[in-house]
Amino acid sequence: MYSQTLRNFDDIQLKHLGRIFGRMVRLRLRAVAALSLIAIAAALLDPVPWRLAWLGLLVVGAGGFFLYEERRYRREGFTARSVPLNVWVGLLLQQGFVLGTGGISSPFVPTILAFAFVGSVFSRPHQRKWLLLAQLGALTAMSAAQLSGGLPGLALPYLGSASPALLVSYVAVVGALCVAATLVGGALRRTFDNMLDEALAHRDELLATHRAHARELEALSAEIAHELKNPLATVKGLTQLMAREPGRPQSAERLEVVTKEVGRMQGILEEFLNFSRPLVPLAVSAVDLVALCDEALVLHEGLAGERGVRLERVGAGPVMAACDSRKVRQVLMNLLHNALEASPPGSRVTVTVEPTASGDARVSMRDEGPGLAPEVAGRAFEAGVTTKARGSGVGLTVARALARQHGGEVTLEGSPQGGCVAELVLPRELPAGTLGAVQEVAHA
Repeated sequence: MYSQTLRNFDDIQLKHLGRIFGRMVRLRLRAVAALSLIAIAAALLDPVPWRLAWLGLLVVGAGGFFLYEERRYRREGFTARSVPLNVWVGLLLQQGFVLGTGGISSPFVPTILAFAFVGSVFSRPHQRKWLLLAQLGALTAMSAAQLSGGLPGLALPYLGSASPALLVSYVAVVGALCVAATLVGGALRRTFDNMLDEALAHRDELLATHRAHARELEALSAEIAHELKNPLATVKGLTQLMAREPGRPQSAERLEVVTKEVGRMQGILEEFLNFSRPLVPLAVSAVDLVALCDEALVLHEGLAGERGVRLERVGAGPVMAACDSRKVRQVLMNLLHNALEASPPGSRVTVTVEPTASGDARVSMRDEGPGLAPEVAGRAFEAGVTTKARGSGVGLTVARALARQHGGEVTLEGSPQGGCVAELVLPRELPAGTLGAVQEVAHA
């Protein structure tokens, strides 16, 4: 995965830098005409043989190189070797052009800044350092030779002469600006690379989540098919019996069994749909979890009465949380239903609602059942993992996904006093970026 990410990073980087490079290649060909006019004007205004030969050689060299690179770009596109070749050849051409048009008194000395910026954007960090040193070194050497008189006749006479102090100041400012341009170009390149790196990391994270979720769905599909096979066979057999023996006294009992089995299949399919579809955006408001738990307890009084289990809530309200009440109700109903199914007759399920030390809201549900089975310890939130004879193993997975969509968490641990403790923690305020986010169902 890591090598694939690096390969993708380099490919995308080359692709986008290649687009910019392609525009520059085409633009440079047009610039040859402007360079030719400047060279002709400089040679005519100061018809020194060496200047005419030097500028002519530069124009021919630049034109030939630009034409070669344009054709190579059309043939091969932007490659890794395109950058160092163009940067260093461009540096030689640029410094040579400045030298031929007056040295440090040339009106084209500021083009060093543009070259420093563009070169630093395209170059890698170690190349950027050497490029800057080469530019500053060439500028310093040209200044020393010209000011010491080692290059007589270099300045263009029609531009006038400046004092050595002014030229030194000018070169110092240009050098400082050259450093600044390199730093700015490097910062922009790093920003681009970081943005691309973060985007690829986020993409890989989403792909990993999708792959994990797809594997869970694949495993769960087999579980669902197995779970539906038995009730479907029961329904089919009973309906065939009722069709062959209409009016028999057993028909009412058989219809009751069919109704229960159909309800069981409906519940399995609803759990599967809750797991397989994406979580919809949150509709967040300030919710009192005490009132929400009381509502869940009332709805489970019938099941608790059937199983002979007492329900008890501990804690005074209100305990507020920022959440989607409909989704949190689904989590509470799931956890409470699991606690009741795990509780033996005559036992008690205790629901405790309280704020945490950090100000968040916590709901704990403790049952007095057999506790967490060793075979599912640490895997209770994986899809398809269950100890129920007729369970699909996705209820806790969906509950944790809904809690995490709120920036909260659901845990399940064995209690020292026996039984299990299921705990839901929700933030008082949603973390930044959570509100309205559509996330895939998270895996444990």
